Amino acid sequence: MAMAERYGSPSTQIIRLMGAWQYPFRNVEKDDKILVLTDDAMDPMVWQSAMAALYERGTDPTLAMQPRREHHCADLNWGLLAAIKEADLALGLLSTATIASPGMRALRQAGVRVGSLTLMEETTVEVLLEGGGRAKSDDVREMMELQQRIGQVYDKGTKIHLLSQTGTDLVADITSYEPGTYGNLGGRRGTAAEPFSRNPETGKLGGGTWPYGELHIEPTPNTANGTVVWDTTAIYPPGVWKNPVQLTIKDGTVTAIEGGGEADQLRWYLEKYGDENSWRVGGEMAIGTNKLAMPNLGLMRSEKKRYGAMHYGIGHGADLGLVNSCLRTEGIIGRITIVVDDNVVVAQDGKILV
Repeated sequence: MAMAERYGSPSTQIIRLMGAWQYPFRNVEKDDKILVLTDDAMDPMVWQSAMAALYERGTDPTLAMQPRREHHCADLNWGLLAAIKEADLALGLLSTATIASPGMRALRQAGVRVGSLTLMEETTVEVLLEGGGRAKSDDVREMMELQQRIGQVYDKGTKIHLLSQTGTDLVADITSYEPGTYGNLGGRRGTAAEPFSRNPETGKLGGGTWPYGELHIEPTPNTANGTVVWDTTAIYPPGVWKNPVQLTIKDGTVTAIEGGGEADQLRWYLEKYGDENSWRVGGEMAIGTNKLAMPNLGLMRSEKKRYGAMHYGIGHGADLGLVNSCLRTEGIIGRITIVVDDNVVVAQDGKILV
């Protein structure tokens, strides 16, 4: 966060921040019910600029603020959960990840309509102005086409092998998806439209993640074996790491966490807030495709989208629903190598080759 460290976050940045929202809010219309979710740890410049940009579009946005949650995946405030049910679009400008919180999962499982969610946890002024949040339509289309090519390999594959120069060496089965799940524009079924587009049938405004730029796949439970080295940062402890953390994984479960102080903190976090399944490997293996995302920010929101990096998750996943836990914990492999079925090299040391 060199810019913030050098210059701070002056209120005059509102001038450029208004422009940073042009792409995400390009399809907002007057009657859209848009909810901005935030907490007391977020830079006010982020949510204030979002509210101003939405108001400028002619809509009447609502701001909902809660105290910062104690950890990622902790439940939202009751008022925010209630408001989400009434919104057309909920903009998650929070300092903790909440999409997998118990309350959000319960709403979806009960069949309650939940407004389209825009995942922007840990977003900063620098991410929006200097990093991956600068992407425009041409940049997004380029990422979507790249993700499609990666997805075409995944759709035909049965096994994935992850490697890195810092020690990652893991193999897992990837056959739990239906044929045709991968390989569409954007990488996966249902991703052919750009983020924040309107549904052509319902007219409803869609959500997405911002910054944009990743393609994920989950391992079949109980099949991942080997070592994963988070060498950059993770959900916890936050910030730029000085020491990498090595996860030993056997039959889909983390059996050891080794490293320096970061490893001690990570182990404490899982023991305090997690459950037995929080150590299982159900989370996503996702490669970043955003060339505008800067390295070494120590922010998962930026690092997980960075071109050639991978965020590797343990705990419950986003797709299959075969591993369920109270935590999903993700960390970054800075420059990933991906080989599918021993003969298709998707990426080599952070360079995507398909």
